[in-house]
Amino acid sequence: MDKMGLIHPKVRANSEVEKTIATPFAYPADILDAIRADEKAWENYQNFSDSYKRIRVAYIDAARKRPEEYKKRLKNFIDKTRDNKRIMGYGGVDKYYQ
Repeated sequence: MDKMGLIHPKVRANSEVEKTIATPFAYPADILDAIRADEKAWENYQNFSDSYKRIRVAYIDAARKRPEEYKKRLKNFIDKTRDNKRIMGYGGVDKYYQ
């Protein structure tokens, strides 16, 4: 199934959604370097699905203009990834981690 097949038809009709999905994601080198710096986190990160990695890294990157939030998101992601837990929701509540 292609990526668009996973999108609801009403959302798919939005040409911006199609453009976004068709655009390759450029992973910021500094975020990847931070994950790589933690050997166990990097090992676990490589086993996550591409879509999960893209969503989580984009979420971290979106806070770049708010340095404290950016650092918080990156640290949280690395900590959870080191423990081989995936972030499943919002708010940092443990029930959202698997």
